[in-house]
Amino acid sequence: MTDPTTTVTLAERVRTARRELGFSQSQLAGTELTKGFISQIESGLVRPSVRSLQVIANRLGKSLDYFLGDEPLAAAKRREFHHLAALAAVESRDWASASTSVAAAFFEAPTGTERAKLFSIQARISIASGSYEQAFEDVAKGLADLDPDRDPGVVAELLFRRGHAYGELGQLGAAAEAFEAARETIERHEVADPRLRAQLLVSLGTVYRRLNRTSKAIATYEAALALASRSSLLELAARSLMGVAATLYDSGEYDGAINSYRRALDIWQRLSDVTFELSTMHSLAAVYFEAGDAGRARETAQLCLDRARAAEDPKTAAIAEVELARVALSDGNARGSLELATAAERSLVRLGDIRQQASALRAMGAAHDALGDHAASDEAYRRAIALVASIDHLATRSVIAAEYAQKLRARGELDQAFEMLDLARGAAAKR
Repeated sequence: MTDPTTTVTLAERVRTARRELGFSQSQLAGTELTKGFISQIESGLVRPSVRSLQVIANRLGKSLDYFLGDEPLAAAKRREFHHLAALAAVESRDWASASTSVAAAFFEAPTGTERAKLFSIQARISIASGSYEQAFEDVAKGLADLDPDRDPGVVAELLFRRGHAYGELGQLGAAAEAFEAARETIERHEVADPRLRAQLLVSLGTVYRRLNRTSKAIATYEAALALASRSSLLELAARSLMGVAATLYDSGEYDGAINSYRRALDIWQRLSDVTFELSTMHSLAAVYFEAGDAGRARETAQLCLDRARAAEDPKTAAIAEVELARVALSDGNARGSLELATAAERSLVRLGDIRQQASALRAMGAAHDALGDHAASDEAYRRAIALVASIDHLATRSVIAAEYAQKLRARGELDQAFEMLDLARGAAAKR
């Protein structure tokens, strides 16, 4: 039975803090709670859940300890509060706040399962900062605290983080192994977590795609799409569609890729997620161009450029300029193409995006070649190839080398053309 003195203490603190700010009970309730619920808390009739108390504490500008300092089970509630705060910070990509909340939760002496969940969050933070070895340590520490039969969902989540870290390092075989182990854990223990299941399927599909296991990639993405759609997880449904589109694009099935990208774009626009909307838009422009529809490619790339500038997203704006440069060259405007690609390349150098910088250099190389400046074309193409080689992006190196080989062959420089073809084939074989 709850000690009434501690309930009164909580009630008094909520009431005092509210009055100090001059809030009415309705103002404190906002849209998440109700005036009646606030009244019951202040009367000592109910005790708010941690989620509700988090809303109240944030609105009143107080810490959780202000309300729970004298409460029984305060440590457990504080751990839950900090855990929820860490998850919220991760979702908003506020990694500094997430780290602070995780550290605060660890300070409250969490149980084994709670520690494992915190290590999973810490692994996400480590991956976001590029500290992959630390992420592996976080996962190992989390797994050491768990009984797989009692906490299969947490085990699967940690294995998922391990796969994510391997994927970021480009170790695709190890990533696939970790993701498949997570999936097997979920299936064997019938873990009922549709979000984790869908996230895992999307990530596994992406690894299969990068390993050129096209049929497995499509099947996995479609399984993710079906699950996300049934569970109303619109963000994951859109990501699944983008995965399907990318796989079809890689296979040269442009009509299917366009259809999937357009479906994904519709979802991102409904969700008002500008970042993914722009990503999908510039991918769609690229597919339109490869499919030979220069008009739609130009229209989509220009819309992407305008939206990126309005959203103050210089990287996506530069990527859209590269697509517009390719379209301009196909229209016979080599000079305009070179100006767009050069401006984009300068922006991407400042932003430090090596792969997209290589794409801009590729467009510059094609434009220089069309203008008859073969020395400048050679320099641009070779710089592009060197850049993607430095980050071991074999797929892009293969595409650029193959295009450059065509330019060299057209000039009659056959030995160098064969050299580039060998480079392109070697990159494709390694993939």
